[in-house]
Amino acid sequence: MAQIVVPGPEPDWQPATSPSYNVGRNPAAQFSLWVAAAGSLRMVAGLKPPLDVLAARLRLTLERSWEDLGEVDTAVFRIEGLNFALSQMTYGQPQTWVWLHRSHEDADAALEVLLRALGVGPGAVEFTGGPETGFHYPDGARPAAS
Repeated sequence: MAQIVVPGPEPDWQPATSPSYNVGRNPAAQFSLWVAAAGSLRMVAGLKPPLDVLAARLRLTLERSWEDLGEVDTAVFRIEGLNFALSQMTYGQPQTWVWLHRSHEDADAALEVLLRALGVGPGAVEFTGGPETGFHYPDGARPAAS
């Protein structure tokens, strides 16, 4: 049986993960597993504790992926039949973002389930909502940028 030789990339091909997507005539435009998973999720909150501490509480394994803004650490999991994800950008994003599967309609009730499992109260919530519904801060005012 003859060995199949696969040629290397063409010299003018950019990496398939290039932020400018598909420049340099590369026929492939790669997207991350996080981007694929996030399409079925919606952001419902931001939590003050860092992702690694929250993941340790639930004994979650963090996965590193990327999106348009850069590298992101994530954990996708289920609690009481609710599908969640936690994410934090590696560039120093201050909050851990909470994502909920779009099939779960009551985001407030789901957030209560998550907070209970994490062993934290509402004081751990930086904001609720997200880009689709608007951001809502518990004290009514967005915190000052640091």
